[in-house]
Amino acid sequence: MRIRGENGFTMIELLIVVVIIGIIAGLAVPNFAGAIQKIRWRSSATDITKALRLARSSAIAKNAQFGVQVDFENRRVVVFKDLSSPASFNFDEQNDSIVTSDTIDANVDEIYSSFSSGAVCFFPNGRASESGFFYGHRYSETNYQMYNISVLAATGRATIDYMEN
Repeated sequence: MRIRGENGFTMIELLIVVVIIGIIAGLAVPNFAGAIQKIRWRSSATDITKALRLARSSAIAKNAQFGVQVDFENRRVVVFKDLSSPASFNFDEQNDSIVTSDTIDANVDEIYSSFSSGAVCFFPNGRASESGFFYGHRYSETNYQMYNISVLAATGRATIDYMEN
C-alpha cells in the first residue's frame, strides 16, 4: 500500500519489468546465434574475394604473374607468385612463392571451382587467365545458402553474389 507523497516502484512492478526483459532476451538469443553463423559463412566468401583482389593488385604492382588457389580438401585459400610454370596457370607448392594462406571457415560445406586448373592467375596488365567462378554453399536447419564469386578474364574483376533459400 502506498502512502501519499512517497515516490518509487512497488516490488510487483519491478518483477513484471524483469520478467518482460527476460522474455524478450530469450527470444533474441536464437536469432543472435544464427546471425553469428551467417556472418562467419559470409566472411569465407569475403576472404576468397580479398585473396583474388590481392593477387590482381600484386600482379599489376610487381609486374609479375600472381594467382589464387582454393583448396577445399585442406580448407585453405592460397595467394601465390607463379614462378614454376606461368603458362600452366596452376599452383606448385614446391616451386611457387606463397604470398598468403588463409583457412576456409568450417561453416562452408563445399566449394567448387570452374577454373580448369583449380587456380586463377592474374597478369601484370590486370587480366585473369580465364573467366570462371568459385561457388560455395552450406546447409543449415532452416535454409540453404550459397555464394558465387565470379572472375572476368578481360578485366580480372572479382564480384560476390549471395543467395539464400
